[in-house]
Amino acid sequence: MSNWIARLLLIILLAGWQGAWAETGLSAVPEADAEEAEALRQMQVAPSRGLLFAVSKNGQTAYLFGTLHVGKAEFFPLDLTATQAMVQSGELVLELDASQIDKMQAGLQRYAMLPPPQTLDATLPPELKQRLHTRLDALAIPRASVQTLKPWMATLTLTVGALKQQGYGFEYATEFYFTGIAQALNKPVTELEGIGYQFQLFDSIPLRDQLVYLEESLGYLEQAGMQADTQALIDAWLASDAAALQQITLKSYQHAPRSAPWIKQKLFSERNQRMAAKIERMLGEGRTPFVAVGALHLTGVDGLPALLEKRGYRVTNLYP
Repeated sequence: MSNWIARLLLIILLAGWQGAWAETGLSAVPEADAEEAEALRQMQVAPSRGLLFAVSKNGQTAYLFGTLHVGKAEFFPLDLTATQAMVQSGELVLELDASQIDKMQAGLQRYAMLPPPQTLDATLPPELKQRLHTRLDALAIPRASVQTLKPWMATLTLTVGALKQQGYGFEYATEFYFTGIAQALNKPVTELEGIGYQFQLFDSIPLRDQLVYLEESLGYLEQAGMQADTQALIDAWLASDAAALQQITLKSYQHAPRSAPWIKQKLFSERNQRMAAKIERMLGEGRTPFVAVGALHLTGVDGLPALLEKRGYRVTNLYP
């Protein structure tokens, strides 16, 4: 994040004390140049995007922001409410810090790669292999690029390719926006899980279930309505519509009836319980975290806001 953005964030942070500074006869806020003023204007007029909650108890407050792991440049900047909440927090807490490239690569090598000389094609029935090749070609993903991957990682690669084909990139993930703010203000960035933990979850899936996951995902990607469903999910995020996010997600499970049970249990319910416990521990230690995790972790009865409310926290939706 450039220096002018860091200075702009300082302007935003100091704006709340403008009146007090004026009484002392000091300059209240550094004067913004044209570029900074335009960026501030964009934040002021930006609609709410994603989900944002304040969680408090005994004078301690954390913020929960529901992110989108892909995006477009036009999604930014986020609004002042979310940006100021991040600026005023003591640290940024993510599922994982994707800026740590070495850890990402190490996790990939340890958990996502087939043991040599095994290949992905050799693990697949002929019909499934042909369907995989057809979809890879349609997404302009080289067939050779997935041959060393375990089936679960190949499935994620297809998903990434489909999102990219719709114009969404991981370089515009919401997490990077908040990471830029944290770095500009020298705030620590910590992880709730880490790449190793997330990869282990997928790697613990038996091979037969990985093949089912690949088959069901291919079936969904082959359907004409898949892109519309993806766009509806992103539109719900853009509209800060938690109910729609939940409904679209539940509908998507219909396309993966055999994989849905472990997806709901392993990827959401168990992880959410673990995250809620860690957030509670942070607040108990007197920390003031801004927790930015995938928006689907903030919806439904098993979502983080509901779980923390059950633990006695006051939860306020800042995007009602």
